[in-house]
Amino acid sequence: MSLGIFDFFASTPTPEKFARLALRAFADGGHPGPLSYDADEFRLVGGSGGAEIYNLHNAYRDYCAAPRKQRPDVLAHYIRSMQAPALPATFAEARSGLRPVLRGRAIVEYMRLTQAAQGTGKPYQDGSMPFSADSVLMLAYDSPHSIQTLSQSALTDWGVSFDAALAAALDNLRDISVANFVQVAPGVQMAAWDDSYEASRILLADLFFRLNVGGDPVVMMPTRNRLLVASSNNSAAQLAMLALARGYASDEGRVISALMYRFEQGQAVAYLPADVEVQAQLEQLKKIYLADDYASQKQLLDKAYEREQVDIFVATCQLVQKTDTGRLISYGVWTEGVDTLLPEVDLVALVRPDDDSESGVGAPKLVAWDDLRTSIAELASSEEGYPARYRLRSFPSRQQFDALAAREF
Repeated sequence: MSLGIFDFFASTPTPEKFARLALRAFADGGHPGPLSYDADEFRLVGGSGGAEIYNLHNAYRDYCAAPRKQRPDVLAHYIRSMQAPALPATFAEARSGLRPVLRGRAIVEYMRLTQAAQGTGKPYQDGSMPFSADSVLMLAYDSPHSIQTLSQSALTDWGVSFDAALAAALDNLRDISVANFVQVAPGVQMAAWDDSYEASRILLADLFFRLNVGGDPVVMMPTRNRLLVASSNNSAAQLAMLALARGYASDEGRVISALMYRFEQGQAVAYLPADVEVQAQLEQLKKIYLADDYASQKQLLDKAYEREQVDIFVATCQLVQKTDTGRLISYGVWTEGVDTLLPEVDLVALVRPDDDSESGVGAPKLVAWDDLRTSIAELASSEEGYPARYRLRSFPSRQQFDALAAREF
C-alpha cells in the first residue's frame, strides 16, 4: 500500500522527510527544473550552478509548530512564496505593492557568503541600507502570494533610487497602519496587525507616542512578526519585554534585532536602559543573537575557504551559563600554530602544545578579550563581514602567554 500524505506526516517529520515532501510539492507545483536536497545547509538547490536556493529552516519550524490538520496549508504557503512571480516591469506598476521591511544584518551577510561559497565570482549586491548595529532596512514587493525583498538590480531596472522607492513604500505602510496594539504583559504592548509588517512599523514613530505608555516609548523588534513597546520609566515592563523577546526569538526564528530603541526626531535609535538589571538582560539577549549568527555562517565560511584552498579554522562562538548568576559568557578557542578566524567573545581559550602532557596539548588558558587585545595587534581590526571576526596567525609568544591573566567561567 502506498504511503499517503497524511500517513507520511502522522507525527513530526525529520528534516529529511520534510525535505522530501518539499521536493515533491515543488514538482507537483510545476517547478520547471530539478532540485536536490543539501542536507548540510538544510535547503533545496537547483538551476545552473546552484543559482536557485530554497532554505527550509523557517518552513520546517512553522510546519512542526502548526496543528496537524493545518500543516499541508503551511507547506503550500511556503511553496507559493518560494516560487515568487516575476516583478512588475516598471516602478509605476510596482509602486502600490512596495513595503519597507527590517531584517537582521546577518541575513545580508548570509547571502554574501552563500555567493562566495558557490564561487560565482560576482560580488553580492543587496538592496539594503543600515538601520542599526544589528539590522538593515530593505524594500519588498507585496503580491497576493509572496513578499519579495528587492535587490539593487531590481531598483536599477526600474530606474529608481532606493530613497525614492522607500518614500513610496513608507506611504503605503502608513496607509495600512491604523493603531493596533494589544497588552501582552503588565506595561508591555505588542503590535497586532498580523500582516508580516509588524517590525516595519518602527519606522512610524507617531504610532508609539499615541499609546501614552507613561514615558517615552521603548521599542523592540526581536523577530519579523513581533513589535513590542514599553515605557522608558518602567524597568519591570522592560524586563518583561526582554523576556518576551527572548522567547519569541527561540520559538519563532526570523530574528531581526536584539536592541532596544527610542525615538529622536522621529527616527528610531539604539536605547541604553538606565536600570542595571535591564542592561544586563539586554546584553544576554545580544549574546544569544550573535552566537546564532556566528553559528549560521560557519559552514558557509568553511565552504568558501575550502573553495579558495585556504587552510583556516573558523572558530565557534560558544555560550556557557554561570551557575551562580545565570549570566551567559561567550568564548572561542585559539590554538597555537592554527590559522584562526575568531569571533569576538568574552573569553578566549588559548591552547598551546605541551610535551609533558599525554595528549601533547596543554590545558587551555582562559583570557579576557580586552586583555588579549592589548597584546595581539591582529585584534585591532576585523575581517570583512558581520558579526566581527578576526584573522589570527601569530599566537602569543611564551612571554606574552605567561603574562596574560587567567580567568574563569
